[in-house]
Amino acid sequence: MTFQLEIKLPFCKSLLRPLGALFLVVLVSACAVPSEQSRPSPAAEPASSSLRLAQATAKSGDHQTAARLFEDIVEEDPESVAALLGLGDSYSRLGQQSRAAAVLGRAHELDARNVEVLAVLARVHLSLQQPERALTYYDKALAIDRNNLSAITGKGVALDTLSRHAEAQKVYQNGLAHYPANFVLRNNYALSLALSGQQAKSISILQELVQDPAAAPNVRDNLAMVYGLAGREKDARATLALDLEANEIEENIAIYRALRRMLGEGKKIGSLVYA
Repeated sequence: MTFQLEIKLPFCKSLLRPLGALFLVVLVSACAVPSEQSRPSPAAEPASSSLRLAQATAKSGDHQTAARLFEDIVEEDPESVAALLGLGDSYSRLGQQSRAAAVLGRAHELDARNVEVLAVLARVHLSLQQPERALTYYDKALAIDRNNLSAITGKGVALDTLSRHAEAQKVYQNGLAHYPANFVLRNNYALSLALSGQQAKSISILQELVQDPAAAPNVRDNLAMVYGLAGREKDARATLALDLEANEIEENIAIYRALRRMLGEGKKIGSLVYA
């Protein structure tokens, strides 16, 4: 299952093959520079050639090298918010979340109104399984730029993690009012509906999204999970069979049954899905 942010980025551990977030959340561009949906910080600094190289390296996906480049810049200029942002983002993508939080915390101290810093810092706290703290940073980001796509999607994920699904759905609906065709928001909204017991509506949305060839197999995983929550195990198996072996299918079905049973008992499953 895949909860999405702006780019493909796992937010949580897997209960099943891809039972995880944020394909996520998250939340920012690969090089951790302002996205099209965010407003630049009032104190935005001009990018040096070394900073541009580090950002381009991060964008290419080589976060190990990018981290070293950002580290060199920060050593020379400890107050470069752009370099701290890039370094924190690279650390995060390398799985060094506590280290990322420290670096991004310093960037936030230097520029409290930098929306990208706030969004990445929030994403890191989601990775650290601290959704309440993540919400604090997402709310700060949205207070500065209420239409920031990264913060909107991330806030929805944080709320769903806390099983505050009605609030999450309101966030997604508000986001869709501004970005009605956004694939990520529609996917996350559908999954939030499923987690709150509204499987029929969720299935309708996901059946449409799964028609996009670029979305498969991630959205198929989501659709299979929602079929499972709705008790439609035949449909779940048929969907999973497009990507998984028989033993993997049955493992997933067993998890769907457990989650469906918990929902039927009125238990909250958001933290299990995102754990």
